[in-house]
Amino acid sequence: MTTALFKFLFFLTIIITPIAYHSTVQSASADTTDLQTYGQNSPPFTPSPPSKSGIIFVYRGGFLQQPDNFYSRKVGDKLIFHIEVIRESSLLNYISKKKSTWWVSSDKKNWKKINNNNNDDLSVNTSKIGTQYYQLQVQYSYTRYTYYSNIIEVDVHPTSIDTKELTINTNYDYLLNIDGTTSQNAIFASTTRTPVNSTDDIKWETSDDSLAKIDSNGKITAAISKNFGDVTIIASVTNSINKQKIKAEKSIHVGGGLEDMSAKLGEDVTFKVQGLSDEQRDSEDNLSIEWYQKSSPTSSYIKLPNDNQAELTLKNVTSKLDGSSYYAKFKYGKESFKTNSAQLTISNSIIGIDNQIQNTTHKDDPLDTKTNLANVAKDDKLTYLLHLSNANKTNLKDQTLVIPLPLQVDITKLKINDEQNIEYKLQTESLKRKNLIIDLTKFKDREDLNIELNLKVGPISTNFEFESKPVIYGTYLGNNNDSSYHNYGSTISFHFITNMFFPSIHDITFNPIQTYAPNSLIYRLNDTNAPNNIIDFDDQRRNFNPVKIMVAQSHALYDQKSKAYLPAVLQIHNLTDNTITNVSDHPAFVAISTRDQKLHYLNWNKNEGLLLKLKPGSISPGNYETTLNWTFIEST
Repeated sequence: MTTALFKFLFFLTIIITPIAYHSTVQSASADTTDLQTYGQNSPPFTPSPPSKSGIIFVYRGGFLQQPDNFYSRKVGDKLIFHIEVIRESSLLNYISKKKSTWWVSSDKKNWKKINNNNNDDLSVNTSKIGTQYYQLQVQYSYTRYTYYSNIIEVDVHPTSIDTKELTINTNYDYLLNIDGTTSQNAIFASTTRTPVNSTDDIKWETSDDSLAKIDSNGKITAAISKNFGDVTIIASVTNSINKQKIKAEKSIHVGGGLEDMSAKLGEDVTFKVQGLSDEQRDSEDNLSIEWYQKSSPTSSYIKLPNDNQAELTLKNVTSKLDGSSYYAKFKYGKESFKTNSAQLTISNSIIGIDNQIQNTTHKDDPLDTKTNLANVAKDDKLTYLLHLSNANKTNLKDQTLVIPLPLQVDITKLKINDEQNIEYKLQTESLKRKNLIIDLTKFKDREDLNIELNLKVGPISTNFEFESKPVIYGTYLGNNNDSSYHNYGSTISFHFITNMFFPSIHDITFNPIQTYAPNSLIYRLNDTNAPNNIIDFDDQRRNFNPVKIMVAQSHALYDQKSKAYLPAVLQIHNLTDNTITNVSDHPAFVAISTRDQKLHYLNWNKNEGLLLKLKPGSISPGNYETTLNWTFIEST
C-alpha cells in the first residue's frame, strides 16, 4: 500500500484566566588576579587579568567578556564561545594586527591548534562524549600585547541533565547610559546552576527593553540614551527531561551617572558619579572633571570650583539649594561626555508627604506592603492614601500635587478631607504613564490634608511594573524673594499581572500507513510522545483553579490534492479509566487539572491520548489534514 502521511494542524481556542510576583537579588565579585605568562609557545597559559579601562581610554588590555570556566552539554548540542577583547591605548594600534589562536586539549597537557580563521568566537565541537579543554591566545603585532583567556572545560554527556536551581551574577549593578564615547559602557551577566553539569541552554531577557537589552551571551547594554530606571535581568532554562522552566532574576539600575539626593537643612550632601569603579577613573594628567550647578529651574548652569573629582560635596545646605540641579562633565583631549542632571531636595523647608497603597480586592501576603502591591490584576480596586503635613508652618503658596499613575487604572473617587467633588486634571505623559494633577491652592491654609484616591484596574495585556512617586510643587516665601520648591513622597510600586494562563499547542504528525488494515490503530510519531509535550502552558494565574481541556474536530480528514476523505476517526484513549472517546465536532474530554495545581504541560505516552483508528473503505495516497479546536475551561 502506498504510504499516506497524516498531519494535524491546530486552531487554538483559549479561555483566559490567573502569576506570582517574585524576584531574587544576588551579588557577585570579580576575579582580579594579576598574573601573566611569558616564554611559552603552547598552553596551558596563565589567564590574563581583566582589562582596565578609563573613562576614555584603555590602560590595560584584556578581555571585556570571555566564556565561563565550565560548560556542560548533551552530545550534539550547539555551543559557541563568545569573546570580547580590547587592547591598550597606543599609537601602534593603527598599524598592529590581531592574531587569535584557539587551542584544544583532552588532558590539559597536550594541546593542539584549532583552525578557526583567526576568529575570537569559537563554535565548539560537541559530537563526541567526553571532556575537552580550550584556551584562546590573542597577539597584537608590533606591540608587546598578548592576552590569554580562561582555560575552559567542556563536558559532553550522552543525555540531558536538568537544572534544579539557577542564580544570576553581574559584574556591576549600575549600567551607565550617557551620550559620548566610553571604553566600557556595558556590564555582563552570568549564571550559577545546580547541578553544575546541567546541560540545557540559558535564555536571557530583560523586563524592559526600552531601558536595557541583553544578548545571548549575557552582555547588557543601555537601550536608549536618557532612559533611566531599574530593570530586571531574567535568565531562564527549559529542562529537556521534566520540561520545567527554571528562572532567575536580578535587578540593576540604568542611570546617567548621578542620582537625585535629599538632605535636611544644615546637613552635608555628596553627589557621586555612579557606574565607575576606582580603577575605571583615568589619571588627572589625562582627564578633567567639571561640575555644574543650576540653582533654580529658570536659571542657567554655572561651573563650580571642584575640578577633577568624581564627587561633589555641598556643606551645610540651606533652603536656597532646594530644587537645585547638578551634573558632571568629563573631558579628555577632544573627547568629552557629561552625566545626567540630578536634583537636590531639602526636606525641612517644604510640605511633608506620607503616602501608602492598598489592594482592597486581593491581599497578597507577605508581598503586599504599604508601598508595594504584588499581583495586581484586572478589576482590582485600589485605595491610594496621602497625608500632606505642614507642621512647621512654612509660608507656602501655589501648591500643586502630581501623582503619576499607570494608564491601565481609572479614578473612581477623589476625596480631600471631607470634600468629594474635587477638580483635577489628567495629563498623559507617555505610553505607560499619566499624571493626576490637583491644585491645592484652596487648601493652602491647612496644616494637614488627607487625600483618598480610589482606583479600578482595567485590562492588563502583559505583566509589567510601575512606580508612582508623588510630588508637590509650589513657591516658598523667603525673606527677600520667592523661590520654587518641590518635595517627593515615597515610591509606590505596582506589579501588574495578566492573571491568565497561555497554552502553546504543538502540531501532531501520525506514522505513515504501510499497510491498510480496517479497525487498526495508527500511532503518533515519537516526537509527539512523552517526554515531548502536546501542550506547553505559561500559567500566570493568581489562583490555580481546576482547568478542563476539551478538543473537537472541525472536519473529517481531507487531502487537498486528491479531494478525498480518509476513512478514519480520531479517538482519545484514556488509560486511567479505560475509556475511548471519538473526536467529532462536539468537544471531547481530554484532561482536567486539580485545584491549586499550576499548569505546566500535557503529554501522552505512545498508546494513550489522541490516536487514529482506520475504518473500512477505500483510500487514496495523500496528505490528509484536519483542524482541532482546543477549549480550556476554568472552574471557580
